[in-house]
Amino acid sequence: MKYKVVIILFLGILILMLSGVTYSVFTSSASLDVEDQDLAKFIFETEMTDQIHLPLTNVTPGETIDYPFSVTNTKDGVTSNVTVSYTLTLKTFHFMPLTIEIYRVNENGEEKIMTCDETYGRNSQNEIVCNSNEIEMSHNEENKDDYILRITHPEEYNGSSYADLVDFIDLEISSVQKTEA
Repeated sequence: MKYKVVIILFLGILILMLSGVTYSVFTSSASLDVEDQDLAKFIFETEMTDQIHLPLTNVTPGETIDYPFSVTNTKDGVTSNVTVSYTLTLKTFHFMPLTIEIYRVNENGEEKIMTCDETYGRNSQNEIVCNSNEIEMSHNEENKDDYILRITHPEEYNGSSYADLVDFIDLEISSVQKTEA
C-alpha cells in the first residue's frame, strides 16, 4: 500500500511539472512590428592564404618597400547593408631597425595613420602590438579605403651587426557591426 501511494504521488508531481513546461512552450509568442524587416547583409571578403610573406630580410639599408591594401564594403557590385567600424593592427618583434608606417591614400595624397614602433606596448609573446584608431565605413554608399604599409630600412643601420636579423610583420583588420543607438 505504501508503494502505491509513493508511486501515485510521484506520478502526480511529474504530470504537474510536465504540464507547466508544455503550457509555457505553446503559449510563448513574439511579434514583429518593425516596418523594415529586411535582414542586413554583411559583406567581408578576404583572401585566405597559408602564409603572408613580407620579405623583411631582403630590405637593405636606405630602401623603402610599399605594400598596398584596401578595405571595402562592396563585392561583385553588392554593397553591405550594415555600417561597420574596423581597426588595423600590426604585430612585430621589431628586431630589425625598421620604420613601419601605415598611410591612408585619398584624392589629396597620403595621410599617415600610424607609425608602429617601441612606443606601443608588447603582448605576452613579446610582440609590439600597434592599433589604429577605429575607422567607420557607412552602409549608405560603396566605400573603398586604400592604404599603404610602408617599411623603411634607415641608411644609418648598415653595419654587419644588423645583417642576420630576422623579423616579421602581421597585419590584421578587425571589424565589428555598428548599431544605431
